[in-house]
Amino acid sequence: MSSRTYTKMWLESQASLKDLLGQELPSQPLQTEKDRRLLFHMLATLFLRYTQILRSLETCYDQIVHPQKRLVLQHVLDGVMGRVLELKNEMVETELSEYHYMDDVLQDLKLTPADMEVPIPKYFVNQRAKALKERQQVLSKILTRVEPSVPPGPPRPAMLQGEAVQAVQMAERMRQGCLRATFMREIRRDEERARRARESGAKELDREQAAICIQKVWKGCLQRRCTKLEREREMAFIGMVPDPKALGLSAAVLRAQLGEEFRRLRQADYEAEYQQALVSIREGLYEVEGPDMKEEMKEQLRQWFIECHDLTGHFPEFPDEELGGSSILFVDKTPEQVDELMREELQLLKLAVDREEGKSHRAKKSSKQKAKKGGRKEKDLTPDRTLDSLYEELVLQGILKQAQHIQLADYTGDFCYLGTTLRTAGIEPTPSVMDIRQNIALYAILRLGSPRVCELAPLVKSVLLAGPAGTGKKMLVHAVCTETGANLFDLSPDNLVGKYPGKAGLSMLMHMVFKVARLMQPSVIWVGNAEKTFYKKVPEEEKQADPKRLKRDLPKALKLLKPEDRVLLVGTSDKPYAADVKALCKAYERILLIPRPDYASRYVTWQHLIKKYGGIITPALDVSALAKLSDSYSQGHVAQAVQLVLTERRLLQMLKKPLCAGEFLQLLAKADPIFSEEEKMLQDWYMRTPLGKRRLKAVQESTDGKATKGKEKKGKK
Repeated sequence: MSSRTYTKMWLESQASLKDLLGQELPSQPLQTEKDRRLLFHMLATLFLRYTQILRSLETCYDQIVHPQKRLVLQHVLDGVMGRVLELKNEMVETELSEYHYMDDVLQDLKLTPADMEVPIPKYFVNQRAKALKERQQVLSKILTRVEPSVPPGPPRPAMLQGEAVQAVQMAERMRQGCLRATFMREIRRDEERARRARESGAKELDREQAAICIQKVWKGCLQRRCTKLEREREMAFIGMVPDPKALGLSAAVLRAQLGEEFRRLRQADYEAEYQQALVSIREGLYEVEGPDMKEEMKEQLRQWFIECHDLTGHFPEFPDEELGGSSILFVDKTPEQVDELMREELQLLKLAVDREEGKSHRAKKSSKQKAKKGGRKEKDLTPDRTLDSLYEELVLQGILKQAQHIQLADYTGDFCYLGTTLRTAGIEPTPSVMDIRQNIALYAILRLGSPRVCELAPLVKSVLLAGPAGTGKKMLVHAVCTETGANLFDLSPDNLVGKYPGKAGLSMLMHMVFKVARLMQPSVIWVGNAEKTFYKKVPEEEKQADPKRLKRDLPKALKLLKPEDRVLLVGTSDKPYAADVKALCKAYERILLIPRPDYASRYVTWQHLIKKYGGIITPALDVSALAKLSDSYSQGHVAQAVQLVLTERRLLQMLKKPLCAGEFLQLLAKADPIFSEEEKMLQDWYMRTPLGKRRLKAVQESTDGKATKGKEKKGKK
């Protein structure tokens, strides 16, 4: 698309944004809505409309090449992201749930479920591409130095002569057996034809009749083949089956992608040219107007000296360089040109008028001591060590790890189409994969990707992902690191066994991790098997590993994080009910329950994984049956079954022997499913969390209110 198209899109987004701001900030204040359903409908409408604006602005910012326009666009884009996060927080407080179902609002706004998904700005990674590449190279060098070289295995012994003769004989017998079976099959076929001819009493046909029979059979076969092709084309056209010809991207899509990449390259060139122009203009301005600006600022500082002397009877202390010098007085100017001169002039004035040189030194020292006492900071346990040395030590100890390259879109699934209907009927719907993906984008990716959004949006320091094994919790952690370019620190109890022993060692570990995480933000601190850190009772076999080492230090370290620190603690757990609920919820502010996938998500997952590993979906493979029969299994089970089936040998046989559902179900049946008792335990545990308790209390109050109204109506009758 052209620049005119993106400019038009930006103008349309500005008009929509102005309209929304007019609705949210009317001339007269609106009355507070007391009905929760109406309030949520209003918030969901605003959320979806802001999401559409965010999508348009992200596209414009990614493709517009003008540097000044991009600066303005980024401010607006960050502001809209912040408003989306605020609306998300308000919806959670209204519904008392982390998952929201807006299918009725989508129908009102005539949007599709794909329009509901929150976009991830590409500038999170693109603007730091060079720094990320350098960091990746450093990490790879350290890891290659650490990884031990694998010694070559013992040489394979040569086959004995007797074994070789036996193998050749076995292969020859198999070949002869196959030939004999083929001959016998042909003999039986000929005998069957002769028997049928004798029983039917058919006469031999002449050449013309035989030709007519052959033509009938051939024309019928040809017509059936053409009908089948037309049917396949029709189904592919309406999107019911994948297009067999569309194995790759079309030429139009490739041209569009090349155009987008070319515009991104132009962005970098124009930005460099813009920064160079700024420097040259600033230098030219200083050369022309610098002397006049110096004299004007010096005159203003002299006037400040005189006014302070008239008011207090003595001259003031000149601000230290650590505090910014006279930048407090000249915010929009460049006072560092005149600070040194004015300090000397102030000292001369003090000597000539007040003769209080000694007093000024004492006052200066006392002010510095007060500043040190007031600005008390965390004790630095590694003041003499560089950031590179700390980084290397954490990598060598296996604490700082290389994240897998996984996009959030790789966590495939579908939308919950009956969420509002089920909630209206009093049934809590199962969160879909799309709902989980949206919460990860809102709670983790948007906050870590933008410093301004992290500073202004509602504060979230920690998130816990709880669900059965194999539902993709660890995959989501790696997706957050990939989408934001964040560092990955592994503080799982199993990873800390034997590392940094003792209380002093643990304090040093936490200090190093959080220091490096803040200095190299954004960072993700991952705690796998998070329930082990807050065990109610440590099992006997795990007591030696001391899994509760971080129980006290982890919450303390989280309290030291500031709103501007882009550091997020992410815990994953498949048995959260084994931990102390109060301590676990104190460490993790947001708790996302990740259930097994529903039918729609399983259908999409089967299709995605089979294509990913080289399989071809034909009419012989009933994906709907696979999705239905894999009801009690997770995405991890499905991925394992697909990998075991689609071996290199099976891929070579695919053209002659298409895939069928039985191959996958045979391997899937060997895995342990997710039992209903485990899901019930997870649901009961979630109802004991703070948000679960609030929701349960609200449901009980609503039920009691309805029962009271029913009794009043009966009494009136």
